[in-house]
Amino acid sequence: DCAQVSEDQFCDALKICLPAGLKAIFLKHCGRCFGNQAAKILTDTKDIQLFALSLSGAYILKDSCAADLISATARTLSSIDLTACPLIGAKFCQSIADCYRIEGNCLLELALQNVQISKEALLSLESESLRQLRSLKLKEIDSVDDEVVSILTKSIDGGSLENVDLSGNPQLTDDILSSIRRCNTDGNLRALQLSGLTNLTAIGLEAFFTSIDSLPAPPMLRKLDLSELASVNDSVVTLAAKAASFKRSVAETPMETLEVDDPNPELMGHKLAPMKGLVHINIAGSSITDKSLEVLASTCSSSLMELDVSFCTAISDKGLGYLVSKVGEQFTKLNVWGLAQLSDEFYDGHSSKSLEIMGVWMKISGGRSLR
Repeated sequence: DCAQVSEDQFCDALKICLPAGLKAIFLKHCGRCFGNQAAKILTDTKDIQLFALSLSGAYILKDSCAADLISATARTLSSIDLTACPLIGAKFCQSIADCYRIEGNCLLELALQNVQISKEALLSLESESLRQLRSLKLKEIDSVDDEVVSILTKSIDGGSLENVDLSGNPQLTDDILSSIRRCNTDGNLRALQLSGLTNLTAIGLEAFFTSIDSLPAPPMLRKLDLSELASVNDSVVTLAAKAASFKRSVAETPMETLEVDDPNPELMGHKLAPMKGLVHINIAGSSITDKSLEVLASTCSSSLMELDVSFCTAISDKGLGYLVSKVGEQFTKLNVWGLAQLSDEFYDGHSSKSLEIMGVWMKISGGRSLR
């Protein structure tokens, strides 16, 4: 947190750290300290070895200075993360496109959030500059639409993507789901965050997690964020959980034969791989019922660590209690904000000794759930 650091103070610190071999810069609230002067010090440093740059709130950093900074550090810089930097734009994007198409320069992580970059500037990234990208985050950017996602994901070679975060772009539709699925040719995608994409439909999400001959296999995710999506129902959660747990190499039954409406979710365990499954799940604000909790208990019992079901008004004490009774001790965090229907039957009656419950706002008696 650099809110109290002046630009002169930060520049003095850079002059000390750079000769000592500074490798990474992670700054939050850096509007005062990281501007054009700091960027110039980095740009003018010979043989700089910076591999990661993360800036949040650099509101005085000019587009041209950001572009020069990328040009000066691209030889070693593999991670770029900019949040709320309002002046970056076309020059910054073009610098990424130009520098990372050079053989030997490798961009692995690109994260842009709450920035005012035009669609044309984003499309300029379409080149070999993104060919080895492993993590792509385009969050809360007005110009990000289905075409941008389609073109940029096509630029990534061989299914190298492991993380995709497109949260906060409500203009996106089901079309992005096929783009993400098609770029996951090697099955490396492990984290998918689509929070707040209200145009996504249940049909589109179900298709995304269903085996289709013309597309790569559904992703075996470890982290899934579909919060603030009313279209997320029991069928979507069931298919996502099965895809994450499915052991394709030795499976006895093709995935398409696993019925979404299986009357006994515990039977899925015989068709799914042990020690596989979703680890972090956020389905807050969805329309799931206790059936989804039963499915998660059967598919993620040895993997689930964190679950957010806040504002899921159709789940009950019994559903959550059943889930907690089936998962292992690695399950340590549960968010239940806005669930006034839950009672002491769950809060004081669940079997876990390690579970931390966040969001208990109505408590009649007992003390186990107080946080």
